[in-house]
Amino acid sequence: MKIRPSISNKLTSGFGLYILCVLVLAIYADSILKRSRAINERINTVYAPSIKLLEELDNQLVKAQQLMKQWAFVQLRDDDLERIEALTLCTQIIPNQLMRIDSVSTRWPDEQRTDMNLLVSEVQRLMLTYGEIRELLPDFNSHDPTFTDPIIVITAQEYFIDFEGDGIPSKLGNAQNRLRKMTAEQRSDMAVEIGKMNDSFGDLTEAFIWVAAAVVLIGIILAFITIRSIVRPVNSLRQKLYNLSQGIYSLHATRANNDEIGDMAKAVDRLVRNFERTKEFSLSIGAGKFDMEYEPLSQHDELGGALLQMRDDLASYRHQMEEKVAAQTLEIREQKERVEQQNERVTELYTDLQASIDYAQRLQSTILPSAEAIREVFPQHFVMYRPKATVSGDFYWFANKGKKLMFAAADCTGHGVPGAFMSLVGHNALNQATKVYYKPSQVLNTVNRLSALALRANENHLVKDGMDIALCSVDMDTMELEYSGAQNPIYIVRGSELIELSADGFSIGSYVNGEREFTAKKTEIQSGDCVYAFSDGYADQFGGPAGKKFMRKQFRQLLLEINSLAIHEQLAAIERRFDDWRGDHEQVDDVLVIGVRI
Repeated sequence: MKIRPSISNKLTSGFGLYILCVLVLAIYADSILKRSRAINERINTVYAPSIKLLEELDNQLVKAQQLMKQWAFVQLRDDDLERIEALTLCTQIIPNQLMRIDSVSTRWPDEQRTDMNLLVSEVQRLMLTYGEIRELLPDFNSHDPTFTDPIIVITAQEYFIDFEGDGIPSKLGNAQNRLRKMTAEQRSDMAVEIGKMNDSFGDLTEAFIWVAAAVVLIGIILAFITIRSIVRPVNSLRQKLYNLSQGIYSLHATRANNDEIGDMAKAVDRLVRNFERTKEFSLSIGAGKFDMEYEPLSQHDELGGALLQMRDDLASYRHQMEEKVAAQTLEIREQKERVEQQNERVTELYTDLQASIDYAQRLQSTILPSAEAIREVFPQHFVMYRPKATVSGDFYWFANKGKKLMFAAADCTGHGVPGAFMSLVGHNALNQATKVYYKPSQVLNTVNRLSALALRANENHLVKDGMDIALCSVDMDTMELEYSGAQNPIYIVRGSELIELSADGFSIGSYVNGEREFTAKKTEIQSGDCVYAFSDGYADQFGGPAGKKFMRKQFRQLLLEINSLAIHEQLAAIERRFDDWRGDHEQVDDVLVIGVRI
């Protein structure tokens, strides 16, 4: 049987070719994505954890060497924190770290596994040496010539002097060289894997280009077929139908090909002729001639059948209309009930959403220190904390670290739920960092690293979410304030003088760990000084007679004006000024201001 070259055949062939191209591309893309996922899995479960653990072990070895040297050269009490930390590092932390590295190294190549075994041996020899020092100098009296032979002390100290490369410096150097070699190999392997993944995506891009070219070509061919086979005949047919809609019956035949359009043209021509007959019958019914004979065009002539039915059912028309109106009224009532049910559902969903946000607020409030906890660190203080939404991207942080009294004002990216999520990450990173470091610049560098780990940032993909922060550490014995900040400065008001400590011009999370370092700034403080840390919400608030921002210049002037007030009165003053300035304007951001009187 000969197949007619119809429009449907042509379009089906064209679109079939199009679908085939897309299918081939999808299969190819899926294979590339599978390889990329496998590479990514190795990076996340082998290389990245290995590099992290090796670097941590390097830092722990350096720290252990410093602490054990102090053990040998400085007379320390048995309960001294540094003595306890040295013992913990040598007997628990470093052995545990070796076990963690060993568990990860099961997926390393054999050569790197050999290096791992050598590293374990070198570290164990170093730990044994530290153990010998602890046995020579077991307690506080070990450094006292009254209780201990001075030769023993000298013997313990000689471990830190290299005789023929057998001292602690050489052993530590060998272990560090081994560590750094292994770290470099892991980084090199990870770079190779990333290069493979990039090459795969390059192949995928090239495939996309070829398929796109094929799709464009197929589109041009389909457009040409459509114009020749459909558009021209349809335009002619459209004109005839338009005339028909105006009551003009064109009796001339429509030119068309031997395809579906041609079938439509013939059908229209028949329709025109049939309209003539139907028109005559309709006029007769309209004139009340219900006995006029009329034969439907065919058994499928719905219009003719409808006219006959209309003639027979004209007497009962009103009753049928009333039934239809009643049915429509019932349908409208049912639709109204469905709409009301949907409104109730929307209300339930909104209530559930608000409950979730309220729970997020309670969760966030647990990370913020209470007034009593803050008062234990700084008896004279105030905190102005006004979230823009139910939850906030700003948070405040206070901590007592022995001789160091610390506080911070942080502003995470955004506000509302996204900002609140970032505040949890930032608060957790601060707590983790200050377990090891008390120097603000070291704390911020560590917070940047921990935040990057929490949000899975790496050198090829920086997480855009970040945090601006002002972090202060006060030593009440030396009356010295140390500060480090990301974007946010601090102000120190002394009488009629305002001292500004500026921040670094980049945010936490805006760079790869180690690419840039935060700087530390120190200054002497005096009793009665007021130190202020804040986010940008207060200065960025629109208001006033002209609807402009409050700005930091006006904020500094406000701090000078209220400096003579008691600390709780300062809080009332800045809140009152904020409310007066804002007026009827919407609060544009979360607001946080911390004031501490020394």
